[in-house]
Amino acid sequence: MKTKLIWMLLFLCSTVQCAVASDYAAYSKLPLIEQPQISPDGNMIAAILNLEDGPQIVAMPFGTVEYKALAQLKKARDRVDGISWSGNKYLIISTSYPEFLNGAYFRVSRLYAIDVTTGQTNLIDNKRFEKYKGYRYQSYVLTSVLKDEPNHILVATYDEKDRAYTVFKVDLQDGSFDKELINRYKIDWWMADRQGLVRLGIQSEKKDKEIYRTTWYRPDAKSDMQKLYTRVLGKEHTFNVVGLDAAGTKAYVISDRKTGRESLWLYDIIKGEFETLLFSHEKFDLYGTLSNSQGEMIGVYYYDDFLRTWYFDEHDAEQTKMVANLLPGMESTIVSQSQDKTRLLAYSVNDDKVPRYYSVDLVSKKAGLWLSQYPQLAKAPMAKVENYQFKASDGTLISGYLTLPQDVQNPPLIVHPHGGPHSRDMKYFNPEVQYFISKGYAVLQVNFRGSEGFGSDFESSGYFQWGKRMQQDVYDAMDWAVTSGRVAKDKACIVGGSYGGYVALTAAFQQPNRFECVISVAGISDLREMVVDEARQDSYISNIVDADDSAAMKALDLVSATYNIDKITAPILLIHGTKDTQVNYEQSADFYSKAKKNKNIKYVEIKDGTHYFDDNESRKRYFSEMDQFLTQYLQ
Repeated sequence: MKTKLIWMLLFLCSTVQCAVASDYAAYSKLPLIEQPQISPDGNMIAAILNLEDGPQIVAMPFGTVEYKALAQLKKARDRVDGISWSGNKYLIISTSYPEFLNGAYFRVSRLYAIDVTTGQTNLIDNKRFEKYKGYRYQSYVLTSVLKDEPNHILVATYDEKDRAYTVFKVDLQDGSFDKELINRYKIDWWMADRQGLVRLGIQSEKKDKEIYRTTWYRPDAKSDMQKLYTRVLGKEHTFNVVGLDAAGTKAYVISDRKTGRESLWLYDIIKGEFETLLFSHEKFDLYGTLSNSQGEMIGVYYYDDFLRTWYFDEHDAEQTKMVANLLPGMESTIVSQSQDKTRLLAYSVNDDKVPRYYSVDLVSKKAGLWLSQYPQLAKAPMAKVENYQFKASDGTLISGYLTLPQDVQNPPLIVHPHGGPHSRDMKYFNPEVQYFISKGYAVLQVNFRGSEGFGSDFESSGYFQWGKRMQQDVYDAMDWAVTSGRVAKDKACIVGGSYGGYVALTAAFQQPNRFECVISVAGISDLREMVVDEARQDSYISNIVDADDSAAMKALDLVSATYNIDKITAPILLIHGTKDTQVNYEQSADFYSKAKKNKNIKYVEIKDGTHYFDDNESRKRYFSEMDQFLTQYLQ
């Protein structure tokens, strides 16, 4: 049954709906539509439709909004991590959900195949694995769709016979699994070439307190895997294979060698040496690769304030320029295209413009607006985001963004540190920033040292600096903003999530007189406990502290809020989801239990909430609590 997209009414934004756009609920909603993908023949678009009762997988004819619902995921449980077409008949849906093991939640990945012609949905599952003791924790990962075999895909999953992750060729018609090769090498992650042959693998292992990452390679299906390159994480230059050339004898590698920035190199596998620097930006790191509808690598991308692309084929570059010319004044990029590149979906956004998707048909020469991601905000007033940069107190150049509400003289300031810490802020439309603006607050975002994207030296300058120089950069940015005379001198709140939540709690005791209030969302209060938890999982934490140095571990208490509660004076709001698989919610719960006797502190524990609050119900609760708290302490 096909359904007219109800939200098309919202797309035009009625007067009533626009009138309440300043309400926190309007900004808390998930994007209406996500991850749209055009089928190879260009006839259909598949996407995630975010509904109040959970995400739905839908398909619709190209350029229309008349959709057919294909699958409904469980509310507050499943997350759609990816959508891929296998030919024009099958959709492969990558999902994940939280499971509890050894005192913490982690995500289990599963795959589903949907026949878009019949609507039949099948779990991609090897039945012989169901007898395994740990089957409920077993993940299935899409390795490759096969452009020449649309009824088959390659899937990696744990096989007890190999005691490792192994690649299987899966028949989407009968669900059968055939092992592609035996994993004798303890490889953790696999990559296939353009013809669907498994050629590359990545293995991580911990030895002598360090994590070694080895790239494996085989020249053909009859050969054994052999070691191609080994590096120690955090040392030497990076080496990340992102693709192979047509012959499969040369690898595309993203590495920071020589340039000090993540750049694209051609690596000669036979000779075992780097051959050519293909693309490097003078200031910014590459983030990843661009792929076509068959999953083949066609280019790379990086960010300045917005996404920038570099293609192997000049035709792809020209199409991107064409789309940009069709939508002047906007930041636009092609997010999906048909196999013949005649039908395109473009994503168009700006700092003060709600993101929208446009469909472009080069054969019929028709282009038009398809859907808005936040239709309820389509006519709400938005603020422009300003770039800034300054020299920190030690001379390091720091950059970021300042957003000011219109017609508000010296507004209260929200200091809004990003998560990660190896992440960064960008200039894109941000509903949370615009929500703060709608309440009359200014917003300061800081790409402190340790932020990614600005070169290896800038990122590594944040190593071992939790609560120290990274933290000082945030204070220095706040000093810069106050000195500019454009924000209030003595009325500020710090609001951060994940690592940003750590920054907020650390600021609460390091600089107690700076802030009227503190909000930590999924934040870290006990850094030593977090490092111990990560070390138990063999995670890479040596850029925080040497976990084998007992004195250094104990010194983490000096930069952890849970050991400095007596210094805190500002009211604190803690928000954490119980299904957070990245920061254990006990980081907030334990801090609250220690601080609640003597401090003005509120703890909101959101049942089934994830690290990102990626369902509408938990996001609305998160925004609601934040709205009440800010109204009480910052108005």
